[in-house]
Amino acid sequence: MTNIKTCKVKILNKSYEIRCPESEEENLSLAAKKLNDQLTKHKNNFKLLDNYQTLLLAALDISHEFVICKNQQEQQRHQVTQFISSLEHKINKVVGGEVDTVAHLLPDR
Repeated sequence: MTNIKTCKVKILNKSYEIRCPESEEENLSLAAKKLNDQLTKHKNNFKLLDNYQTLLLAALDISHEFVICKNQQEQQRHQVTQFISSLEHKINKVVGGEVDTVAHLLPDR
């Protein structure tokens, strides 16, 4: 059973108490810090924006970072999958007796 804990976070000099699983307390704190940093940056850079507009910009920045990370993760997953397939192919050749030396198992250069 997951233990629920109340975690205090501070965003734009205002404290909030948020309930979350105990195992997610650090992630919640990091997320609140990230949001606070983005909000503070936008408040300082765009003094004419109201709180709602500042929040939208911060959310857009964080969402953009998330999309970039997801794309990078997908590219890395694809590269690993290709590498594993290549290794499987080489192993199958060796096991099947098609290759006489282990040197053929090394990645192409």
